[in-house]
Amino acid sequence: MKKFWFKRSMVLAMIVTLLVSGMAGLTGCGSSADAGYKSEDGNNIKLEYAKNFNIQYLKDNMKIVTDGEGKKMLLLQKGQTAPAEYKDLPSITIPIDKAIYTSTTQVGFLRAFDDDKLFDSIVGVRQKAEDWDFDAMKNRMLSGQIKDIGSNSTTSTTYDYEIIQSLDPKIVFTSTGMGTEQQKLMDMLTQNNIPYLYDASSTETDYRGTMEWIKYYAAFYNLEKEATAYFDTAMKNVDAMKTKVANAEKPKVGWGIISMGKVYVSNSGSKAAQMVRDAGAEYLFEDIGVGQDGVTSISVEELYSRLSGADIFINSGMPKYGPDIKSITDQAPILKDLPVLTSGKVWQITDNFWSTYNTIDQKYIELAAIFHPELYPDYQFKHFRLMPAVAN
Repeated sequence: MKKFWFKRSMVLAMIVTLLVSGMAGLTGCGSSADAGYKSEDGNNIKLEYAKNFNIQYLKDNMKIVTDGEGKKMLLLQKGQTAPAEYKDLPSITIPIDKAIYTSTTQVGFLRAFDDDKLFDSIVGVRQKAEDWDFDAMKNRMLSGQIKDIGSNSTTSTTYDYEIIQSLDPKIVFTSTGMGTEQQKLMDMLTQNNIPYLYDASSTETDYRGTMEWIKYYAAFYNLEKEATAYFDTAMKNVDAMKTKVANAEKPKVGWGIISMGKVYVSNSGSKAAQMVRDAGAEYLFEDIGVGQDGVTSISVEELYSRLSGADIFINSGMPKYGPDIKSITDQAPILKDLPVLTSGKVWQITDNFWSTYNTIDQKYIELAAIFHPELYPDYQFKHFRLMPAVAN
Protein backbone atom coordinates (compact mmCIF):
# COMPACT_ATOMS: atom_id res chain seq x y z
CA MET A 1 0.00 0.00 0.00
CA LYS A 2 1.21 3.48 -0.80
CA LYS A 3 0.61 6.42 1.44
CA PHE A 4 0.35 10.00 0.27
CA TRP A 5 -0.31 13.40 1.81
CA PHE A 6 -4.04 14.17 1.72
CA LYS A 7 -3.55 17.73 0.78
CA ARG A 8 -1.74 16.79 -2.44
CA SER A 9 -3.64 13.66 -3.20
CA MET A 10 -3.47 14.76 -6.78
CA VAL A 11 0.06 14.04 -7.99
CA LEU A 12 -0.65 10.89 -10.03
CA ALA A 13 -1.54 11.88 -13.57
CA MET A 14 -4.66 13.95 -13.02
CA ILE A 15 -3.78 15.54 -9.71
CA VAL A 16 -0.92 16.46 -7.44
CA THR A 17 0.02 13.98 -4.64
CA LEU A 18 2.79 14.01 -2.14
CA LEU A 19 4.33 11.14 -0.26
CA VAL A 20 3.47 11.20 3.38
CA SER A 21 6.53 12.24 5.32
CA GLY A 22 7.00 11.66 9.01
CA MET A 23 7.25 14.81 11.01
CA ALA A 24 8.39 13.23 14.25
CA GLY A 25 11.24 14.94 15.95
CA LEU A 26 10.57 18.52 14.91
CA THR A 27 12.38 20.81 17.29
CA GLY A 28 11.28 24.16 18.61
CA CYS A 29 7.63 23.71 17.64
CA GLY A 30 4.57 24.20 19.80
CA SER A 31 2.79 26.97 21.65
CA SER A 32 4.53 30.32 21.72
CA ALA A 33 2.23 32.17 24.07
CA ASP A 34 4.61 31.99 27.03
CA ALA A 35 7.90 32.04 25.11
CA GLY A 36 10.11 35.10 25.19
CA TYR A 37 9.00 38.69 25.62
CA LYS A 38 5.29 39.54 25.60
CA SER A 39 4.77 42.69 23.58
CA GLU A 40 2.78 45.44 25.26
CA ASP A 41 0.41 45.77 22.30
CA GLY A 42 -0.55 42.09 22.56
CA ASN A 43 0.86 41.33 19.13
CA ASN A 44 1.68 37.74 19.99
CA ILE A 45 -0.08 34.46 19.44
CA LYS A 46 -1.18 31.32 21.20
CA LEU A 47 -1.23 28.11 19.20
CA GLU A 48 -4.17 25.82 19.91
CA TYR A 49 -3.86 23.05 17.32
CA ALA A 50 -0.80 23.63 15.13
CA LYS A 51 2.25 21.57 16.15
CA ASN A 52 4.69 22.20 13.32
CA PHE A 53 5.73 25.83 13.79
CA ASN A 54 6.53 28.22 16.59
CA ILE A 55 6.95 31.96 17.05
CA GLN A 56 8.97 33.38 19.93
CA TYR A 57 8.50 37.07 20.69
CA LEU A 58 11.45 39.22 21.74
CA LYS A 59 11.70 42.84 22.81
CA ASP A 60 10.52 45.56 20.43
CA ASN A 61 8.39 43.03 18.55
CA MET A 62 11.34 41.13 17.14
CA LYS A 63 10.39 37.52 16.52
CA ILE A 64 12.05 34.17 16.02
CA VAL A 65 10.10 31.91 13.70
CA THR A 66 10.65 28.16 13.76
CA ASP A 67 9.39 26.56 10.57
CA GLY A 68 8.14 23.10 9.67
CA GLU A 69 11.64 21.61 9.59
CA GLY A 70 12.86 23.22 12.81
CA LYS A 71 14.70 25.97 10.93
CA LYS A 72 14.82 29.32 12.76
CA MET A 73 14.75 32.85 11.35
CA LEU A 74 14.86 36.22 13.12
CA LEU A 75 12.21 38.72 12.01
CA LEU A 76 13.24 42.34 12.48
CA GLN A 77 11.06 45.41 12.27
CA LYS A 78 12.18 48.15 9.89
CA GLY A 79 15.30 49.92 11.15
CA GLN A 80 16.24 47.18 13.61
CA THR A 81 19.46 45.21 13.73
CA ALA A 82 19.93 41.77 15.20
CA PRO A 83 20.85 41.65 18.91
CA ALA A 84 24.28 40.19 19.57
CA GLU A 85 22.88 36.95 20.96
CA TYR A 86 21.00 36.31 17.71
CA LYS A 87 23.57 37.54 15.22
CA ASP A 88 24.17 34.02 13.88
CA LEU A 89 20.51 33.50 12.97
CA PRO A 90 19.40 34.29 9.42
CA SER A 91 17.20 37.37 9.50
CA ILE A 92 14.81 39.37 7.35
CA THR A 93 12.96 42.66 7.79
CA ILE A 94 9.18 42.69 8.13
CA PRO A 95 6.59 43.43 6.92
CA ILE A 96 8.04 41.36 4.07
CA ASP A 97 8.17 42.25 0.42
CA LYS A 98 9.60 40.55 -2.66
CA ALA A 99 8.46 37.15 -1.39
CA ILE A 100 8.04 33.98 -3.42
CA TYR A 101 5.26 31.59 -2.49
CA THR A 102 5.79 28.17 -4.03
CA SER A 103 2.28 26.87 -3.30
CA THR A 104 -1.23 28.19 -3.87
CA THR A 105 -2.17 26.98 -0.39
CA GLN A 106 0.37 29.38 1.10
CA VAL A 107 -1.09 32.32 -0.81
CA GLY A 108 -4.52 31.20 0.32
CA PHE A 109 -3.70 32.01 3.94
CA LEU A 110 -3.29 35.70 3.04
CA ARG A 111 -6.90 35.78 1.88
CA ALA A 112 -7.95 35.72 5.53
CA PHE A 113 -7.05 39.39 5.93
CA ASP A 114 -9.19 40.89 3.16
CA ASP A 115 -6.38 43.29 2.26
CA ASP A 116 -5.57 43.50 -1.44
CA LYS A 117 -2.29 45.30 -0.77
CA LEU A 118 -0.80 42.22 0.91
CA PHE A 119 -0.44 40.59 -2.50
CA ASP A 120 1.92 43.39 -3.54
CA SER A 121 4.49 41.64 -1.32
CA ILE A 122 4.55 38.66 -3.71
CA VAL A 123 6.86 38.60 -6.74
CA GLY A 124 6.61 34.95 -7.71
CA VAL A 125 4.37 31.89 -7.35
CA ARG A 126 4.11 28.50 -9.03
CA GLN A 127 0.76 28.96 -10.75
CA LYS A 128 -0.61 30.27 -14.03
CA ALA A 129 -2.63 33.49 -14.00
CA GLU A 130 -5.76 31.88 -15.44
CA ASP A 131 -5.85 29.24 -12.72
CA TRP A 132 -6.47 31.72 -9.89
CA ASP A 133 -10.03 32.12 -8.69
CA PHE A 134 -9.61 35.65 -7.35
CA ASP A 135 -8.51 38.90 -8.97
CA ALA A 136 -5.84 39.96 -6.48
CA MET A 137 -3.49 37.29 -7.82
CA LYS A 138 -4.84 36.87 -11.32
CA ASN A 139 -4.53 40.56 -12.23
CA ARG A 140 -1.04 40.90 -10.79
CA MET A 141 0.12 37.90 -12.79
CA LEU A 142 -1.51 39.13 -15.99
CA SER A 143 0.24 42.50 -15.57
CA GLY A 144 3.60 40.82 -14.92
CA GLN A 145 3.86 42.12 -11.35
CA ILE A 146 3.95 38.51 -10.15
CA LYS A 147 5.80 35.87 -12.17
CA ASP A 148 5.07 32.18 -12.64
CA ILE A 149 8.17 30.40 -11.25
CA GLY A 150 7.53 26.91 -12.55
CA SER A 151 4.99 24.28 -13.45
CA ASN A 152 2.70 22.03 -11.49
CA SER A 153 1.40 19.69 -14.17
CA THR A 154 -0.43 16.41 -13.96
CA THR A 155 2.84 14.50 -14.08
CA SER A 156 5.54 16.68 -12.56
CA THR A 157 6.50 19.70 -10.50
CA THR A 158 9.36 21.89 -11.68
CA TYR A 159 10.88 25.27 -10.92
CA ASP A 160 12.42 27.86 -13.23
CA TYR A 161 15.62 28.75 -11.39
CA GLU A 162 16.47 31.55 -13.81
CA ILE A 163 13.21 33.35 -13.09
CA ILE A 164 13.53 32.80 -9.34
CA GLN A 165 17.02 34.26 -9.26
CA SER A 166 16.05 37.20 -11.47
CA LEU A 167 13.30 38.15 -9.02
CA ASP A 168 15.90 38.54 -6.25
CA PRO A 169 13.45 37.45 -3.53
CA LYS A 170 14.04 38.40 0.06
CA ILE A 171 12.38 35.16 1.19
CA VAL A 172 10.97 32.01 -0.39
CA PHE A 173 8.23 29.99 1.29
CA THR A 174 8.59 26.37 0.29
CA SER A 175 7.08 23.13 1.58
CA THR A 176 8.31 20.06 3.39
CA GLY A 177 8.65 16.64 1.82
CA MET A 178 8.12 17.44 -1.83
CA GLY A 179 10.71 15.11 -3.32
CA THR A 180 13.65 15.54 -5.67
CA GLU A 181 12.58 18.80 -7.31
CA GLN A 182 12.06 20.38 -3.91
CA GLN A 183 15.54 19.37 -2.76
CA LYS A 184 17.04 20.79 -5.93
CA LEU A 185 15.25 24.05 -5.23
CA MET A 186 16.65 24.13 -1.69
CA ASP A 187 20.15 23.54 -3.01
CA MET A 188 19.80 26.38 -5.50
CA LEU A 189 18.47 28.78 -2.85
CA THR A 190 21.31 27.88 -0.49
CA GLN A 191 23.94 28.35 -3.19
CA ASN A 192 22.55 31.78 -4.04
CA ASN A 193 22.10 32.90 -0.42
CA ILE A 194 18.35 33.30 -0.83
CA PRO A 195 16.55 32.95 2.55
CA TYR A 196 13.80 30.33 2.69
CA LEU A 197 11.49 28.69 5.20
CA TYR A 198 9.48 25.48 5.13
CA ASP A 199 5.69 25.32 5.25
CA ALA A 200 4.45 22.16 6.98
CA SER A 201 0.78 23.08 7.21
CA SER A 202 -0.25 19.95 5.33
CA THR A 203 1.50 17.70 7.85
CA GLU A 204 -0.64 18.88 10.76
CA THR A 205 -2.70 15.97 12.07
CA ASP A 206 -5.72 18.18 12.70
CA TYR A 207 -7.38 20.30 10.02
CA ARG A 208 -7.77 23.05 12.54
CA GLY A 209 -4.00 22.96 12.98
CA THR A 210 -3.61 23.36 9.24
CA MET A 211 -5.82 26.43 9.28
CA GLU A 212 -3.89 27.84 12.25
CA TRP A 213 -0.94 28.41 9.91
CA ILE A 214 -2.74 31.66 9.19
CA LYS A 215 -0.92 32.87 12.30
CA TYR A 216 2.44 31.80 10.87
CA TYR A 217 2.05 33.93 7.76
CA ALA A 218 0.50 36.74 9.78
CA ALA A 219 3.76 37.10 11.71
CA PHE A 220 5.57 38.21 8.55
CA TYR A 221 3.10 41.08 8.14
CA ASN A 222 2.57 42.02 11.82
CA LEU A 223 -1.02 40.83 11.59
CA GLU A 224 -1.09 38.43 14.52
CA LYS A 225 -4.03 40.10 16.26
CA GLU A 226 -6.07 40.01 13.09
CA ALA A 227 -5.13 36.38 12.46
CA THR A 228 -6.08 35.34 16.00
CA ALA A 229 -9.48 37.03 15.75
CA TYR A 230 -10.11 35.42 12.37
CA PHE A 231 -9.09 31.98 13.59
CA ASP A 232 -11.14 32.22 16.78
CA THR A 233 -14.24 33.08 14.74
CA ALA A 234 -13.58 30.15 12.42
CA MET A 235 -13.32 27.73 15.34
CA LYS A 236 -16.60 29.04 16.76
CA ASN A 237 -18.16 28.33 13.37
CA VAL A 238 -16.87 24.76 13.47
CA ASP A 239 -18.09 24.22 17.03
CA ALA A 240 -21.53 25.57 16.14
CA MET A 241 -21.73 23.20 13.18
CA LYS A 242 -20.74 20.19 15.29
CA THR A 243 -23.46 21.06 17.80
CA LYS A 244 -26.02 21.46 15.03
CA VAL A 245 -25.41 18.00 13.54
CA ALA A 246 -24.77 16.16 16.82
CA ASN A 247 -28.15 14.44 16.95
CA ALA A 248 -28.73 14.02 13.22
CA GLU A 249 -28.75 10.63 11.51
CA LYS A 250 -25.29 9.79 10.17
CA PRO A 251 -25.02 9.00 6.45
CA LYS A 252 -22.36 6.54 5.28
CA VAL A 253 -19.59 8.44 3.47
CA GLY A 254 -16.46 7.51 1.53
CA TRP A 255 -13.68 9.90 0.46
CA GLY A 256 -11.13 9.16 -2.24
CA ILE A 257 -10.09 9.47 -5.87
CA ILE A 258 -9.75 7.32 -8.96
CA SER A 259 -6.71 8.33 -11.02
CA MET A 260 -5.52 6.44 -14.09
CA GLY A 261 -7.66 3.51 -13.01
CA LYS A 262 -6.11 3.37 -9.55
CA VAL A 263 -8.00 4.05 -6.34
CA TYR A 264 -6.73 6.09 -3.40
CA VAL A 265 -8.91 6.48 -0.32
CA SER A 266 -8.33 8.87 2.56
CA ASN A 267 -7.00 7.09 5.62
CA SER A 268 -8.98 6.76 8.83
CA GLY A 269 -6.45 9.02 10.53
CA SER A 270 -6.55 11.65 7.78
CA LYS A 271 -7.85 15.17 8.04
CA ALA A 272 -10.49 14.27 5.44
CA ALA A 273 -11.85 11.52 7.68
CA GLN A 274 -11.79 13.90 10.62
CA MET A 275 -13.89 16.39 8.66
CA VAL A 276 -16.39 13.69 7.69
CA ARG A 277 -16.85 12.57 11.29
CA ASP A 278 -17.03 16.12 12.67
CA ALA A 279 -19.63 17.05 10.05
CA GLY A 280 -21.91 14.29 11.30
CA ALA A 281 -21.30 11.25 9.09
CA GLU A 282 -20.02 7.69 9.37
CA TYR A 283 -16.70 7.19 7.59
CA LEU A 284 -16.65 3.99 5.53
CA PHE A 285 -12.88 3.49 5.56
CA GLU A 286 -12.37 3.54 9.33
CA ASP A 287 -10.19 0.42 9.26
CA ILE A 288 -7.83 1.73 6.55
CA GLY A 289 -4.78 3.72 7.63
CA VAL A 290 -5.78 3.94 11.28
CA GLY A 291 -3.89 6.77 12.95
CA GLN A 292 -2.30 7.83 9.66
CA ASP A 293 -2.83 10.92 7.53
CA GLY A 294 -2.78 10.77 3.75
CA VAL A 295 -4.30 8.14 1.48
CA THR A 296 -3.96 4.41 0.83
CA SER A 297 -4.25 2.57 -2.48
CA ILE A 298 -6.92 -0.14 -2.72
CA SER A 299 -8.29 -2.13 -5.65
CA VAL A 300 -11.26 -0.99 -7.69
CA GLU A 301 -13.05 -4.16 -6.59
CA GLU A 302 -12.53 -3.33 -2.93
CA LEU A 303 -13.78 0.21 -3.52
CA TYR A 304 -16.91 -1.21 -5.13
CA SER A 305 -17.52 -3.49 -2.16
CA ARG A 306 -16.94 -0.80 0.43
CA LEU A 307 -19.09 1.79 -1.35
CA SER A 308 -21.94 -0.63 -2.08
CA GLY A 309 -23.79 0.69 0.96
CA ALA A 310 -22.58 4.29 0.74
CA ASP A 311 -24.94 7.23 0.88
CA ILE A 312 -22.36 9.74 -0.39
CA PHE A 313 -18.95 9.60 -2.06
CA ILE A 314 -16.58 12.58 -1.92
CA ASN A 315 -14.26 12.71 -4.95
CA SER A 316 -11.04 14.54 -4.08
CA GLY A 317 -10.09 15.12 -7.72
CA MET A 318 -10.67 18.63 -9.07
CA PRO A 319 -13.14 19.26 -11.94
CA LYS A 320 -10.42 20.38 -14.34
CA TYR A 321 -9.01 16.85 -14.17
CA GLY A 322 -12.32 14.98 -14.21
CA PRO A 323 -15.56 16.97 -14.52
CA ASP A 324 -18.22 14.26 -14.28
CA ILE A 325 -19.13 10.79 -13.04
CA LYS A 326 -18.38 9.46 -16.52
CA SER A 327 -14.72 10.46 -16.02
CA ILE A 328 -14.70 8.03 -13.06
CA THR A 329 -16.47 5.12 -14.72
CA ASP A 330 -14.38 5.48 -17.89
CA GLN A 331 -11.36 4.64 -15.74
CA ALA A 332 -13.11 1.97 -13.68
CA PRO A 333 -16.04 0.47 -15.65
CA ILE A 334 -16.88 -1.89 -12.80
CA LEU A 335 -18.22 1.11 -10.89
CA LYS A 336 -20.89 1.92 -13.50
CA ASP A 337 -23.68 0.20 -11.57
CA LEU A 338 -22.49 1.30 -8.11
CA PRO A 339 -25.65 2.74 -6.46
CA VAL A 340 -23.95 5.83 -5.01
CA LEU A 341 -22.81 6.74 -8.53
CA THR A 342 -26.00 5.85 -10.40
CA SER A 343 -28.07 7.83 -7.90
CA GLY A 344 -25.88 10.91 -8.42
CA LYS A 345 -24.67 11.13 -4.81
CA VAL A 346 -21.08 11.97 -5.75
CA TRP A 347 -19.64 15.29 -4.59
CA GLN A 348 -16.34 16.74 -5.71
CA ILE A 349 -13.92 19.33 -4.41
CA THR A 350 -13.85 22.47 -6.55
CA ASP A 351 -10.83 23.84 -8.39
CA ASN A 352 -10.31 26.48 -5.68
CA PHE A 353 -10.23 23.97 -2.80
CA TRP A 354 -6.46 24.17 -2.30
CA SER A 355 -6.10 27.95 -2.72
CA THR A 356 -8.58 28.69 0.07
CA TYR A 357 -6.93 27.36 3.20
CA ASN A 358 -8.30 30.46 4.92
CA THR A 359 -11.80 28.92 4.74
CA ILE A 360 -11.28 25.48 6.23
CA ASP A 361 -14.14 26.17 8.66
CA GLN A 362 -16.44 26.77 5.70
CA LYS A 363 -15.36 23.45 4.18
CA TYR A 364 -16.46 21.74 7.39
CA ILE A 365 -19.83 23.48 7.21
CA GLU A 366 -20.27 22.63 3.53
CA LEU A 367 -19.74 18.96 4.34
CA ALA A 368 -22.40 19.24 7.05
CA ALA A 369 -24.74 20.77 4.47
CA ILE A 370 -24.02 17.87 2.09
CA PHE A 371 -24.63 15.25 4.78
CA HIS A 372 -27.62 17.00 6.36
CA PRO A 373 -29.40 19.10 3.73
CA GLU A 374 -32.47 19.31 5.94
CA LEU A 375 -30.42 21.36 8.42
CA TYR A 376 -28.94 23.63 5.74
CA PRO A 377 -31.71 24.36 3.21
CA ASP A 378 -30.67 26.40 0.14
CA TYR A 379 -27.00 26.32 1.12
CA GLN A 380 -24.70 27.96 -1.44
CA PHE A 381 -21.65 25.74 -2.03
CA LYS A 382 -18.20 27.10 -2.89
CA HIS A 383 -15.72 24.33 -2.09
CA PHE A 384 -17.69 21.23 -3.08
CA ARG A 385 -20.01 20.59 -6.00
CA LEU A 386 -22.41 17.81 -6.98
CA MET A 387 -20.88 15.94 -9.92
CA PRO A 388 -23.04 15.67 -13.05
CA ALA A 389 -23.42 12.31 -14.78
CA VAL A 390 -21.93 13.86 -17.92
CA ALA A 391 -20.47 17.36 -18.09
CA ASN A 392 -22.05 19.87 -20.44
